[in-house]
Amino acid sequence: MRVLHCSLSVFAAAAVLAAHDPITTRVTWIGEISRIVEARCASCHSTSARGTMSLATYEEARPWARAIKEEVMTRRMPKWHAVRGYGDFSNDPSLSPFEIALIAAWADGGAPRGTAADARTAATSGAARETERPPAGARDVALPCGEQAAPEGTLLAIRPMLDKGGSVGVSVRLPDGRREIVGWIRDFDPESPTTYRLRVPLILPPKATVSAQSAAASCSITLTLQAP
Repeated sequence: MRVLHCSLSVFAAAAVLAAHDPITTRVTWIGEISRIVEARCASCHSTSARGTMSLATYEEARPWARAIKEEVMTRRMPKWHAVRGYGDFSNDPSLSPFEIALIAAWADGGAPRGTAADARTAATSGAARETERPPAGARDVALPCGEQAAPEGTLLAIRPMLDKGGSVGVSVRLPDGRREIVGWIRDFDPESPTTYRLRVPLILPPKATVSAQSAAASCSITLTLQAP
């Protein structure tokens, strides 16, 4: 217990020292960083999220500025279990290089809060985010993993359900023999299942087959489809 107490004391002291870092950047929490956190991180790091620390406010995020920088620069955060290069999804929360650079500049520059003027500037320049919703008439079709006849329609999204840590590769074979890679999901977390929305919907014609290949003992996949 003494070792733990000493470790916590050292960490707390480091956090206090970090709070007095000199401010050397014009990137601020109010102006830029809070909006990135809201768009990319809030679904997991909010006061209502289970089992994770909240980054909803400046006071909560400020002590972790350098850790946040490390996580985003190594791309460990935001978490995204779809392997890049295998499918393209419109709800991918991954940060752009510009967003990563902003977070790094903020953390390295003393992690300033900013002022009301920063908030006004950001409000006039920022675009409102829209929540993606399935179009009217879309339906979900649940299938066991394996290869089978694909339901007809336009494939809009996939949602796998696997054993914890499992992986699944999803593809579609078209009647002319071509195979379209839909996505490869790995390190699955059943506590936070994700719907992966295709950036470009895929038409499933008659006689197409869908393949969901996984070594997991328990595996199923739900397809969100628009009627043909």
